[in-house]
Amino acid sequence: MRLAIGDVHGRDFWKRYIDEDFIEFYFVGDYFDSFDLPFVQQYRNFKEICERARKDRRIKLCLGNHDYHYLGTSEMYSGYQEDHYYEIYQVLEQNIDLLKVVYVTADNYIISHAGVSAWFMKRMKIAGYPNVEDINQAFAKKRSILEFNGHDPFGDDITQSPIWIRPDSLEKQPVAGYNQIVGHTPMEEIRTITLPDSKRRTITIAYIDTHDTASIYRF
Repeated sequence: MRLAIGDVHGRDFWKRYIDEDFIEFYFVGDYFDSFDLPFVQQYRNFKEICERARKDRRIKLCLGNHDYHYLGTSEMYSGYQEDHYYEIYQVLEQNIDLLKVVYVTADNYIISHAGVSAWFMKRMKIAGYPNVEDINQAFAKKRSILEFNGHDPFGDDITQSPIWIRPDSLEKQPVAGYNQIVGHTPMEEIRTITLPDSKRRTITIAYIDTHDTASIYRF
């Protein structure tokens, strides 16, 4: 059984599940920028997650948009903690080897912060990165591939990257052949939808950012 948990934003609800028996445990990103928790709590929580991940390689960490905007970009999203920019930047860089844009399982699940669209993969293929897994390599070489690039101010655009795309746009153009597990957009409860991809194969997308209910997704 694999487990995946939504955006933590400094909260430690992941501790309810981390000692369960699992094959892999995925965090889908957004470790910072809480609207109600102090910075020191966010910081300690992220460090603790990283420490657990270094001791147990079954624990996988995705990068979220509320982490990305501290990585030397010119972007600032809601909740940006300017007074603590350097501390967050430093701890993210210290653990950048743990943070991936996407994870892809052998049975064709993509786990990312917001999802991978067919449009984004077309862009990656043109740049010489034909496989979904290659997104991580592309990011390592050029972090700007994840910059906010759509016209909609909330990120609801098929051109958006795997840390920003919203559900309506993701469902319009999901990358073919993969089920997806994403956070980013808050839901009252975990929501799983089934839809056809461009090749008329049935795929599922699970939205797991449930905030205060802090549900775990098992797959």
